[in-house]
Amino acid sequence: MFIGKRRYVIGVLSPVVGGYYFGRVLAGIARTVRPDGHRVVAVQTYPADLEREQFPDRPPGTASVSLGQVDGVIVITSAVNEATLLRIEEDGTPVVLISGRTTSIDAPVVTPDNEGGTRAAVEHLIAHGHREIGFLGSLRQADIVQRHEAYLATLLAHGITPRPEWLYRTADNQEASAATVAQAVVGGPGLPTTATFAATDRNAIGFSRALQAQGLSLPGDQAIVGFDHSEAGARVRPRLASVDPHHDQVGELAVSLLLARIRGERVAGQHLSRSTLVTRESCGCLDARTGALVEGLPAQEGSTAWRRLGEVARATFDGAEARLGPGADLDSWLRGVQRVFRSAAVLGQPPTQATLTSLAESTRALRPHPEAIEQLIPALRSVEEEFRQQVRQGQVPTVAGERPGAVGGSSDPVAKAPRAPSRAARARAVTQTGTDVLVAFSAGCTQTLLARSGRLERTITEQYELDLDLLHADGRAIRALTWLPRGHPGPATLALWTNPEGAPAPGASPSSGPVNGARTLEIVGTTAASRKATALVGSHVPVSKFPPHALAGEGVVFVVPVTFDQSDWGMLAIGGGVDIHATSSRDKYDHWAAMVAVALDREDRLTSLQRQQAALAEAASRERALVLDLRTEVERNALVQDVALEGTWDWDIATGEVFYSRTWRALVGLPDDATCTGIEEWTGRVHPQDVRTVQTAIARQLAGAAEPLDLEHRLLAADGREMWVRCRATTVTDDAGIRARMIGVLMDVTGMPVRERRGVTS
Repeated sequence: MFIGKRRYVIGVLSPVVGGYYFGRVLAGIARTVRPDGHRVVAVQTYPADLEREQFPDRPPGTASVSLGQVDGVIVITSAVNEATLLRIEEDGTPVVLISGRTTSIDAPVVTPDNEGGTRAAVEHLIAHGHREIGFLGSLRQADIVQRHEAYLATLLAHGITPRPEWLYRTADNQEASAATVAQAVVGGPGLPTTATFAATDRNAIGFSRALQAQGLSLPGDQAIVGFDHSEAGARVRPRLASVDPHHDQVGELAVSLLLARIRGERVAGQHLSRSTLVTRESCGCLDARTGALVEGLPAQEGSTAWRRLGEVARATFDGAEARLGPGADLDSWLRGVQRVFRSAAVLGQPPTQATLTSLAESTRALRPHPEAIEQLIPALRSVEEEFRQQVRQGQVPTVAGERPGAVGGSSDPVAKAPRAPSRAARARAVTQTGTDVLVAFSAGCTQTLLARSGRLERTITEQYELDLDLLHADGRAIRALTWLPRGHPGPATLALWTNPEGAPAPGASPSSGPVNGARTLEIVGTTAASRKATALVGSHVPVSKFPPHALAGEGVVFVVPVTFDQSDWGMLAIGGGVDIHATSSRDKYDHWAAMVAVALDREDRLTSLQRQQAALAEAASRERALVLDLRTEVERNALVQDVALEGTWDWDIATGEVFYSRTWRALVGLPDDATCTGIEEWTGRVHPQDVRTVQTAIARQLAGAAEPLDLEHRLLAADGREMWVRCRATTVTDDAGIRARMIGVLMDVTGMPVRERRGVTS
């Protein structure tokens, strides 16, 4: 059904959408589809505020965002559960998995060359003389299991029998869990190994730091090799030797397979991307001379210095496998380097400044790794020495398959040369060329590092300003997206969950609602400027159709949950570039979404507080009016009591406290300052023969009797007198209908005939 369609929408379901691993995979995907104009919708399936120190194996729920509008889906590691995979397959959507295992669907799986990279790392440690080599990692992910199996196989192939205590099992792939393992081992039986292969760089870094904190030296007490070739490994001391799995190439391969499936081609099975071992001080290699790079598969014997330079460049240039523009690819770069050396070797002419500037720019365009120059120096010096030897021996260097041309667009000076200078002059020119080329390499690498530093500084500034804007924004500003960094190139859209029957309200935990696929989103704001985009504000869309094409723009759009703590507000869709330089899984879009959730939480609480404040102000106003009324009533009652032989009382049933008036106290023979606060001041003075009658009357009132209490009984005064009194009382209920107060009067009727008593009070 996709045949004939030229541009596709590629869905990517990923635990997070930035950082060194996930970001590089996404970068490879985006780079591959960009020339053909395909769009990428990268959906983050984990909460924005997830604590990365405890990264779960599976997402908290299902992920249905965008699935109704994509032509194919790439699922990265543990992004979704089995039920979601089955639902995608049932819908007929082609799927490719990256580093995942499932028996639910028949989909191709793309992984780095875990076996080759692990074998190269373990064999390198064996070459350093190690026989007790441990494995550090969590065996809960397909990639890690493959690396562990390759580790075991490599040891056995070299006659080493693995021992159970050599397995350092971690809870996850992060630093903290590896540090915990190191502390437990060193603090207990001690390290049973002299070297360790770590399944991830983050595990290796946490393990290394914990060992050093306990007084061990690296690589003296323990040599370590990681897996990921992250920039964090280059910043620790000693620097971490690591296998580079070329995550971006994993993404490139995955999207190529997915496009083939979309076109109707049959694609299945497991597909590997190459891996490379980069050695550093942590494994025991104390310099960066030749031999610092080892491919997953053994290198061919007899490789020349020129081939070696190509291997180093391929491993240290992030853009080595991509065409980044005319002449901006690795083959063009290599031809340019050799051309300037040939010019020196044949004509004795060092490169011109224009040629060196062009070489520096092409080096920068290939996105060199921070350690590229360190690795390139010995490889370049070997090339220089090889050319110098050829000049001294009277040989003319040639390049197989080279076409005439020159770096920077100038013509090949060798083709125009009528004669050559002396060998000594040409040898000196080769030496000078080596220095000039090295300076050009350094300039290109330095420009890249400066650009990265500038991006980091801008990101920090943007995040600070964004945080302040969101913390001061009201609900309208949050929804209008006025807090976005100035100059952000891509469109951004905020959509909040609607609240149909049975679904959680915005801000509530998603676990209490229906299946995510049944939920809808209200588009509350967008920066997309087209008429179609602005017309969508206020509309409701199913989560499977978010974001609509008019709001997504071209290229890559990231969809991140707007979540924080227990709050789940909706989705934030952002068009922009892929972050590949963060060491952890966090990236700026993740941060933005979490801060939007915090701001919405704050606005919700503020609105609630304002409502409460208004309600309290209204209640206070009513209370003041009631107090004035009560004060007037009290004053009026006091005047009446002063001229009447009646005593009043007020019983708070909830607290048990009773207020007795001055006249009541006088009637029963008590002084004005007597402490009287309980109902027993009355009931305790009732004549024994009348107690049951009084108690029954009070109980009927508390039970809800419709008629007020009205009875006569005998009372024993404080001075021992026996007197007849008439008691009348009524009960008052609260807002809930509960009997809260009983208010009554007491009158002395001693000596009055019954008819006269009734007449007095009627």
